[in-house]
Amino acid sequence: MKDFFLRNNAYHIWATKLLYESLENISEENYKKDLGLFFKSIHGTLNHLLLVEKVWYSRLVGEVYVPLSLAEEIESDRQTLKIRMIQTLEKWNTWLQDLDNSVWPTLFRYKTMRGFEAELIFSDVVQHDFNHRTHHRGQITSAITQLGEKSPEIDFVYYLQSLGK
Repeated sequence: MKDFFLRNNAYHIWATKLLYESLENISEENYKKDLGLFFKSIHGTLNHLLLVEKVWYSRLVGEVYVPLSLAEEIESDRQTLKIRMIQTLEKWNTWLQDLDNSVWPTLFRYKTMRGFEAELIFSDVVQHDFNHRTHHRGQITSAITQLGEKSPEIDFVYYLQSLGK
């Protein structure tokens, strides 16, 4: 299980870096423009991604981080947001490497943002976070295309092919 999640996290780092490369062609105006995404703009969606990474990571390491909302802006600067996002994903990698394999099938208990107690299988929590990343990157690639720019090819299979596998 650990190898599965390490490989997937490496994929997410790769895909996020490619996504950010494609965003270099997007003007600041279009980057912050309401494009009809759930979190309105590319910037809003990236901020949401960073915020949720912080929420789930905090829960998993036994810390508490409760934002005011899922749309809260935690980083206004575009370049700093990019750096923090990559650093956060790399932090997950370190955390995953240190996990004992016995943790994956256990129940994980946490408090929702609304304050309710919840429990899920530990591996499902991590998988949820990873799926969340993919979901919002997909929204951003669609926005890039809407803006007339070339969207990166960031499917998992392309990552594997980039490794020569």
